[in-house]
Amino acid sequence: MTGTLKQLGRTGLLLTGFLLVAPAPGGASHESFVVYEDWTTSETLRSDRWTVQEGGPAQDGALEIKGHQLVMRQRREGTTTSNAGSTGAVQGILARNPSAIDQMEADFKVRNMTVSGCAVNPGLTMVRPALLSFSAFNDGSPGGQTGDHSIGVQVNGPADSVDPSGVMTVQGYVVRCSNPTCSIGSSSIFNLAVATVLVSEPFTLRAIWDRPNNRFLVGVNSNPDVVLAYDPALDSANARVPVASVRAAMLAANCTAGPAVADAEIAIQEVRTNLSAIIP
Repeated sequence: MTGTLKQLGRTGLLLTGFLLVAPAPGGASHESFVVYEDWTTSETLRSDRWTVQEGGPAQDGALEIKGHQLVMRQRREGTTTSNAGSTGAVQGILARNPSAIDQMEADFKVRNMTVSGCAVNPGLTMVRPALLSFSAFNDGSPGGQTGDHSIGVQVNGPADSVDPSGVMTVQGYVVRCSNPTCSIGSSSIFNLAVATVLVSEPFTLRAIWDRPNNRFLVGVNSNPDVVLAYDPALDSANARVPVASVRAAMLAANCTAGPAVADAEIAIQEVRTNLSAIIP
């Protein structure tokens, strides 16, 4: 099932100014992908290229370069004082030049993943072990980041457990910040399942902003890119607070019977962007 593309109707889907159209043969962009980072020029993260992102209190975490790969590991347990809600954590790296990035691609492997949920608080324990995203435009809404739009692609593990066959779903998504700080839980999201990948098998995720043609593209491995066109009127200006990141995120349900657990280790082999974004 690795890399299987979900079949999409050619009639499209119109939602808040976005139009889903058929897969694009070979994708499209004004520049080719070139290597932004392959972890060969330094034994530590290069401060001119990256900063580290950590959000939410994780019980365990690690981030290091090993064998020309960036290895990230994070474990999050839910609280045991309630059977409502969940507790989240994020770990990743942020590019230092996000305003220059309009396409991004990365090679991943999910080495290990553990997901154990809560019977009385189901559906909330999950791991998103591989994500990449970057900011695009602002729709002209007043107030800080309000109206900033981002394109991304993420891998979702099943809720409450790990699929015995190791299957994970890949989603392309668009986020619109709905408040000045673009805080978690307050953004409107469009997302679409586009493929499946497997634990312990390498895969590639990519996202492209084709601004001249008013569309986003997302893809997995060598599959044709899926196109999400948008109303040109939405593109009022560049995003006010640009961000480009590669990261992992997890949620663990709160559970009085004992801690639910979300745990994953991933390896990132190479990150590629448009040529004009490369930092020598």
